Amino acid sequence: MRSVDLAEKECFKLINEQEQLQVKDADDLLKKMGCQNQSDLQVKVISIFGNTGEGKSHTLNQIFFRGAEVFPTSSNQASCTLGVWGAFDPNTKALVLDTEGMLGISSSAKQRKRLLLKVLAVSDVIIYRTRSERLNTDMYKFLAEASRAYTKYFRDDLEAVARKAECDCIFGPPVYIFHDTRHTSVLMGDKGQKPEEQLKENFTKQNLKIDGFNSLHYIGERNNGNETDFKRIQEAVFNEIRNNGVRSPRRPKIVLDMLETINKKFSGHIQSTEPAFPDEYFTCTSVCSACQSRCCLFMNHATHDNGSKDHEAERQCKYHHQFENKIFLCKKCDSEGERRIVVPKTSSAKDNTWLGLAKYAWSGYVLECEKCGIIYRSRQYWYGNESPDRSVVKEEYQHVWPGSIMGSAAHAGRQVLEGVAALGSALSTISAPPAKVVSSWLTDQVNPAYWTPNHLCTHCKLCHEPLTTIHHCRKCGEGFCDACSDATMPVPERGWGDEPVRVCKNCLQSRKNLEEQAEAFVCNGDDRTVRARQVSEVISGTLASVAKYPIEFLKDTTRPSYWIPDELIKSCNVCGKAFGPRLTLHHCRACGQGVCDMCSPNLRPVKERGWDHPVRVCNTCIK
Repeated sequence: MRSVDLAEKECFKLINEQEQLQVKDADDLLKKMGCQNQSDLQVKVISIFGNTGEGKSHTLNQIFFRGAEVFPTSSNQASCTLGVWGAFDPNTKALVLDTEGMLGISSSAKQRKRLLLKVLAVSDVIIYRTRSERLNTDMYKFLAEASRAYTKYFRDDLEAVARKAECDCIFGPPVYIFHDTRHTSVLMGDKGQKPEEQLKENFTKQNLKIDGFNSLHYIGERNNGNETDFKRIQEAVFNEIRNNGVRSPRRPKIVLDMLETINKKFSGHIQSTEPAFPDEYFTCTSVCSACQSRCCLFMNHATHDNGSKDHEAERQCKYHHQFENKIFLCKKCDSEGERRIVVPKTSSAKDNTWLGLAKYAWSGYVLECEKCGIIYRSRQYWYGNESPDRSVVKEEYQHVWPGSIMGSAAHAGRQVLEGVAALGSALSTISAPPAKVVSSWLTDQVNPAYWTPNHLCTHCKLCHEPLTTIHHCRKCGEGFCDACSDATMPVPERGWGDEPVRVCKNCLQSRKNLEEQAEAFVCNGDDRTVRARQVSEVISGTLASVAKYPIEFLKDTTRPSYWIPDELIKSCNVCGKAFGPRLTLHHCRACGQGVCDMCSPNLRPVKERGWDHPVRVCNTCIK
């Protein structure tokens, strides 16, 4: 028997209860194994599993260390093994791992079981130890779930590490069930059926699969109250260690690399009310807010080298009005195999803010593809376009993951309001409302060259009555009252196109032949100024409408749906300071949270929200 001091020297903690590796590197592992001078050493990993109190540590001591208490044992109720402990057997060149028992009292039972599965995945031989009189469901479920975890989550990563180290391809490990009973008979060959065949049949009856393992073996011992005989299990395990046809020995560094790889990929908190094990142990905990689907990617996929930054779900999402999770894909790009999301917005990315505001007022919102450019305008022909989902875009419902940003057309009104407010602030005077000044300024700036300036139009050119509202004839350019200019006709010679526009009664009467139109067209056509006037008329009407309503009402009605309402915001979402007369509330255009000026000094485009030009973004989102 080896002394306790020797046992303490040879037994070391490999992984603690929080799934953290306790060895620094391969050299540290060799040192703890007592093989620091054997850099070319190759080992096989033998691990044992079972419920608490089944004698796992004692079994390893008997098989590999001739009964010496290398792995401590205890007769107390509490588990004597926490985490994963290792010891090296120089005779068989086996790295022996003792694991924490299942079904024991623990505040982190799920993390414990996930840890056991990681150890099982890097093992070359697995021993399942049970002293129950009859094989229970716990064993069958654990082995089936371990098989599934190995094939679904671990195998690809383990094979990648093996290929990198130029090792043999990784096959599933063999499993040895060591069944020790006192009063009940162990499984025996019945009617020509071996114990292993009976076990496989029991797995099938419970609709459980164990195809992740290379082979399944059963060794049963009925002790009748005497000491358990470990000779058969020892002989079977030693023969498996010597068999290199399925699993070849590896350098301890490769074993450690495998453990580190799967430990980084699968770690973190496990939610308690999620899908059945083992999925919840290894998949991302993010849940879609719209349809409650869970992300099907592995844990920590956003930070893993080969992982995706985006979440994924196995089923399609559904529309939820609260999140407005409908997105549009460019139909042309989609037919060419490219996925390009288009967001309804007020203006093209190529237009500056004021020009975009004018175009929005004239022709409505736009859909712009990064590759195809503008593919849709809602009022391009005044009477409206065909619905975009029938012509240029494809609709989809997007999952709403924590922290995700959904595109929406709901902030178009807000963009118009902000543009009007900025324009009005720049031109307002003490004696006149901002909207009125802006409207007057726009009118003077964009009138066609042949129009009589507004300040000279004091009386109607036809009836000579004083003018309260000035209407310009699109043909002659003079100022008239409404009654004297209520006629319409096309004036293409002035650049107004083929649609009927306002003209005075004199011009309506004077049109006689096409030569007059051609002559006028040659002398006075000015397409650019006429187009500017067309835009300004719509903007002026917009400004006049805006001036009729209190600004706070307009703010509320044009608030984007993803913005938190002002009345619900009490303090800055970044620094936590309370809003008041000395601390103004602003909204971050990316997340919609309320922030103060100090916490949102940066401007940048937020294209996923439809803001192509630099807008206010909080410090949290800017990172």
